[in-house]
Amino acid sequence: MHKFLSRVACGICLLLTASSAHGGKVTFSSDGTFLVDGKPFFPIGIWVYNLDAHVMADLHGHHFNTIVGVGFKPDDVPLIEKHGMMMIPHITDEFFAKKDSPALLGWHLTDEPEEHKVSPAEVRKLYDALKAKEKDHPIGVTHNQFLSLEQFKETSDFTMTDIYPVTRDRLWKLSDVGKHTREVRRVNGAGWPNLTFVQTFGGPETDGGIWSQPLPHEVRFMAFNALVHRANGICYFSYWPRAPITWNAVAEVNRDIRRIVPWLIAEGEEVKAQADHPSVEIRARKVGDGWMVIATNKEPRACAAILTVPPLGDATLTLPFESRRVNIHAGRWREQFDPHEVRVYLNGDEPEWP
Repeated sequence: MHKFLSRVACGICLLLTASSAHGGKVTFSSDGTFLVDGKPFFPIGIWVYNLDAHVMADLHGHHFNTIVGVGFKPDDVPLIEKHGMMMIPHITDEFFAKKDSPALLGWHLTDEPEEHKVSPAEVRKLYDALKAKEKDHPIGVTHNQFLSLEQFKETSDFTMTDIYPVTRDRLWKLSDVGKHTREVRRVNGAGWPNLTFVQTFGGPETDGGIWSQPLPHEVRFMAFNALVHRANGICYFSYWPRAPITWNAVAEVNRDIRRIVPWLIAEGEEVKAQADHPSVEIRARKVGDGWMVIATNKEPRACAAILTVPPLGDATLTLPFESRRVNIHAGRWREQFDPHEVRVYLNGDEPEWP
């Protein structure tokens, strides 16, 4: 993911022959939602450095359901299965032998090939080799550069974007996380699946101090701004309890994401929504007779905006994370946003969990 981690070689060794046992089959719905044996699933993932019973207990306490990356081993698969987690491991011969595990959500083919001078043709060759052996689980590639999303098109079944904007001087926009999520769909089509990584790491002892430690409101904004741009899962880089204020906040962010997962994965319709202030980005989704609206202020300054979702008409919206309601007329209402503030609105019957 970034350079203070040791890198894993991009090549795939000769893959092992599949065993006769059969695990789950993972596909995608038309809007990019993961389907595990046909049931929709929203990954809330974490890049770990090791796994044991203590780490697993912490992951449960932070509402994670998926483990990603190179920091766990094939021998950890029984522990992952025991705890009902899913996994996206980096492909190796040893992990390929676990291809029939019910915990397998997909494969991590290679990490940031654009950073390691690996060409799109080389990644496509790796993809074809794995796909010839394994058709039951999708193959993902991680990208951290905007232009690479176009350059590496057709080298994976889903993408993972990892944009880490909280540098020492905070010169990058937090909304670059959502911008890259949106670009994935522009390049690959509206139904393309993308998992968005959110930065939790940082501090003066990380990579010689080139990163700042993201604050709770920054982590929350990055996660929900990715949801505004229709991320099909939220992952975090990385397991970072050394920053307890931020790490504790991740539990709250994930709890709130879980609260709206039924709205994110149920069959529904994306409806045009607008904000009259350029700092506010908004998403409206209709599910049955109900609605979910997410709005985020992408700037580090407060603003007010009129939000418009015409089909909502006259309605009362509940803000589940603020314990308040707002009455709207003709699908319009005025809202105040603090810097990088997130607001979520619900209306109508809540979809059932699958």
